Amino acid sequence: APTVRKILLSLTAAALLLASCTSHRQLVYLKDVDMASTEKFYEKSRPEYRIQTRDILYVKIYSLNEEMSSLINQTIGSYQQNLFQNETSLFINGYAVSDSGYIEIPVLGKILIAGKKMDEAIASIRQRADQYLKDATVIVKLISFKISVIGEVNRPGTYNNFNSQLNVLEAISMAGDITDYGNRMKVHVLRPDSTGTRTFSLDLTNREILTSDGFFLLPNDVVYVEPIHSKSFRINLPTVSLFLTSVSTLILVLNYINK
Repeated sequence: APTVRKILLSLTAAALLLASCTSHRQLVYLKDVDMASTEKFYEKSRPEYRIQTRDILYVKIYSLNEEMSSLINQTIGSYQQNLFQNETSLFINGYAVSDSGYIEIPVLGKILIAGKKMDEAIASIRQRADQYLKDATVIVKLISFKISVIGEVNRPGTYNNFNSQLNVLEAISMAGDITDYGNRMKVHVLRPDSTGTRTFSLDLTNREILTSDGFFLLPNDVVYVEPIHSKSFRINLPTVSLFLTSVSTLILVLNYINK
C-alpha cells in the first residue's frame, strides 16, 4: 500500500508538472515563415486614419511673407526653440480638434478637419491659407498618435508614436515583449472610432497576421495579450505543492500509526 501511494503521488506530481509546461510552439513568432529562404512578400496596405475630435496636431505654415507666417505660426521667442524639447510642449502647443471637429489657427480662423484623412486636412488648411498667403507650404503631423498595450507584457502602458505608422509587433516591442505567461496565439486589437469599437484577433505565431487589418495600428488602438490557460495554475502552484506535501506527510504519519 505505501508503494502504491508513492506511485500515485509521483504520477500526480508528474501530471502537474506537464500541465504547467509551455511548448516551444507557443513561444515562436511567425513560426511558419521560413526566414532562411528567399525573400517573400506579404501585401497589406496601411489603413488610412481619419482625424477624430480631441486629436492634437502640429501645424506649420511657410511662405515668403515672413511677418504673416510668424503671426499664423506664433513661433517667436522661446516657443520655437523649446517646441520639440519634450512631449509635453508638443501637446500644449499643438492644435486640438474640438468636439465640433474644428481646429482654430491664428489669422486663418476655424477649419473643419474631423473625419478627414491627413492629406484632406492639409488641403483644407492650404485652401484657407491661400486667402492670406501666396504659395503657402503647409505641414501637418498627428502628435497624439498613442496606443495602449495591456495584458501579459513586461511593461503594460500607453505609448506615444512619432512615426507615420506602427504595427502590432512594434507596439509589443515597446511594451518589453510578451511575458512567459502571455498567449501569442491570442492577441486582440481594439480600435475605437466615431461609430463604436472594432476588434481584431491575431495569432502572432501565424504569418497570416501580416495581411490582417489589425496588423498596422491606428491612433488610440488598444493591444491586449491574453494569458495562457496554465497561468492560474502556475500562480497557485505553491499552494498545490504545499497541499501535496501535507498529504504525503499525513500518509506517512498514518502508515507509522498503523505499524
